[in-house]
Amino acid sequence: MTDWTTIVVVVDEVEVDLVSGLVWDLGVSGIEEQALANGAVELRIGCETKTAQHALDVLAVRWSPTAESVAADAGLDAWRDHAQVWRVGSTVIVPPWLETPVDVAENDLVLSIDPGHAFGSASHETTRMCLEAVVEFVTPGSAVADIGCGSGVLAIAAARRGATIVVGTDIAPDAIVATLDNARRNDVDELVEVSTATVEELSANAFDLVLANIGAATLCSMAEALVQITKSGGVLVLSGILAEQADVVVESFEQAGARCAEVRADGEWRTVVMNRPR
Repeated sequence: MTDWTTIVVVVDEVEVDLVSGLVWDLGVSGIEEQALANGAVELRIGCETKTAQHALDVLAVRWSPTAESVAADAGLDAWRDHAQVWRVGSTVIVPPWLETPVDVAENDLVLSIDPGHAFGSASHETTRMCLEAVVEFVTPGSAVADIGCGSGVLAIAAARRGATIVVGTDIAPDAIVATLDNARRNDVDELVEVSTATVEELSANAFDLVLANIGAATLCSMAEALVQITKSGGVLVLSGILAEQADVVVESFEQAGARCAEVRADGEWRTVVMNRPR
């Protein structure tokens, strides 16, 4: 059974995105925000105990975090009471315990996604920007890789949009479970291949579209490998990036041989679209 820890830290409202970005990079499983009477925000960050000390060390440089042990998996599903349906253009993400909205159109793509203890419910700006990229770049017959697949929402959306080769990878066991469950729920389990394979273990020049919503530091460390698995003329969509981190990510991928096509913004978050030249 996984051991869990909750990290509690109080930050200014303007620092919420910064702190969230830092800890998502470290592999935490969830963040709950609670506004305080003085205008500050309490963040309760759920993570595996083996990740907690690193997160505490990073946060302690600027803030005063504390840690609470969590009995087994208690409380990890409390967010379900506040879950909602998310619409991203023509893609509608519906938690399986909620009703599909009555305003769904015939041409909308409805996905039933339960993120479990993994990232990817479409509540976060970076996931929504990546879903928009799936609609834009996936064409019938595409080969797609979702690196750090979390709930599998991007891989599943790609499969439902016509991709015929879809690979999702993640180092977190909870993410593998969530992706497999969601692929079955959306009738694409025979198409979506899920594993803990590293990027280096994937085939070179294999994918028309590579999606990686995993944070700036991790992206930079994987830049060469991510470019290598992208076909000539293919597209990389990189997210989990704060505004001040975008230039560093672009530079890392350009040094690896890709070219920046666009940097997209949603609030403090950025998604970088890169091309691998032919």
